Amino acid sequence: ENGQGTRRATLAATYDQVLADLAQAETLLPDATTRNRAGKTTARALRARLHLYRQQWPDAETYATQVLSNSAYGLAAPYRAFSTAPFLTSESVLEITYSNADANTMWNNWFPSALGGQYNFQPVPAAIALLNNPAVGGGRSALLASTTINGAAAIYGNLYSRSAQRDDPSYVLRVAELYLIRAEARARQGKLTGALADLNAVRARAGVPASTAANEADLLLAIENERRVEFAFEADRWFDLVRTGRAGTVLGVTDTKKWVFPIPFNDLVADPDLEQNPGY
Repeated sequence: ENGQGTRRATLAATYDQVLADLAQAETLLPDATTRNRAGKTTARALRARLHLYRQQWPDAETYATQVLSNSAYGLAAPYRAFSTAPFLTSESVLEITYSNADANTMWNNWFPSALGGQYNFQPVPAAIALLNNPAVGGGRSALLASTTINGAAAIYGNLYSRSAQRDDPSYVLRVAELYLIRAEARARQGKLTGALADLNAVRARAGVPASTAANEADLLLAIENERRVEFAFEADRWFDLVRTGRAGTVLGVTDTKKWVFPIPFNDLVADPDLEQNPGY
């Protein structure tokens, strides 16, 4: 109001700006497979994700296919291969790389204090059960590890720090996501055969039985559940359930105002023109 701060843009305007940025980036970035630096393929993968969030199914399918059609990218097998040395595998579309001198410290949030961590994030029993179920988690059970604390087993997330040098990458985009983006986009368009094939490509790599979902509703639920397991500890689940409108049904968060995070207090103090999200 006083002309000195930043007024909120609409969600649609924000998405439009993101799309414009990605479209321009695709023209400017190199057409090279450099997995720890952005390239044209990175922009295309992000566009696939953006179109999925905007429910623009044909575009989501198109841009996911552009990535998956590139022979430099593919699912790394077995499952654990994409996150063990040597890194920069075909699974990686974009990753943050580390070195012995510049170590990945994400492990600290997951590891128990007995192993030098803070145990800020702990897998819930439901996630542990899914990952350890051979018919659901398969090879993804490698995402869990355990140690003994005071005579009791402590299960913790093992996505990070599998390398003694602590140079494990943090994945921003990987091929499995593109398969599941395309699977969902195809299912939403009634292309059930192609959607099922994409879903089962991810399941086959994990070593679990192929899905037999035969209609759109069952297939979409199967894809939702697959994303929960495939991206365990990669912070996708909440956003998946919000974008599909299922956070209330699945998590019991029925107040939709809580589906949006609050603007941090310090930001509001710094900019009087910034408006808090409704409900906070």
